[in-house]
Amino acid sequence: MKLAPFIGTSPRTIPRKINQRNDGQAAVIDSYAMTAIWKHTFGRIRVDPMAHTVIVGIVNENHHWMLVKTLFLDPLGEGKGKTKVCLQSTRAFMRMKGCKVSRWTCSTLPHNRQQDSTSCGVLALKFAENILLGEVIEFETSQKAVHELRLDIATSLLRESDDLSRLCFYCGMEEQDEEHWICCDICQQWYHHQCVQRPPVDQPYLCPGCT
Repeated sequence: MKLAPFIGTSPRTIPRKINQRNDGQAAVIDSYAMTAIWKHTFGRIRVDPMAHTVIVGIVNENHHWMLVKTLFLDPLGEGKGKTKVCLQSTRAFMRMKGCKVSRWTCSTLPHNRQQDSTSCGVLALKFAENILLGEVIEFETSQKAVHELRLDIATSLLRESDDLSRLCFYCGMEEQDEEHWICCDICQQWYHHQCVQRPPVDQPYLCPGCT
């Protein structure tokens, strides 16, 4: 099962369940927008940080998936360089949203590391689930355990996912002030032209999640 097309939407199922019990505590920024924040290209992201207790997002960097929540969890381990990038990009985004960020820090939590070259997406989703549910990040990362997690994710996607075919994969909205859309030449997902900062339409386009 290839996780990449689903990473942007599958974390939404957990905040949805949490918010049914607690009014509006959790929000998710999809992987395309979160990767753009990581690269300091914010676009039109309609999340009010002050309206939520927790906001999570999953970043794709060089085809490797990582979870960000001002906590930073990399399935391969957290280096000082990427932790610094996490802090800088999060501060820049929150500052753009009008929040005071001078005392913000970026920390991490103990967790098992991935044991192969392909399970980073699975682990990033599991990190998000544990954090949003207030659970200790403690699960096996063996080949068998990861296979079972993939099956759980697939089942959850089939049961919970909405019809996303008419939504912009950046802002998550169907309608926009303009009617111009652009399609990524790799993943074939569609975006509002202005959400991805109006790239040239006469050249190949790669979305934030595929660059």
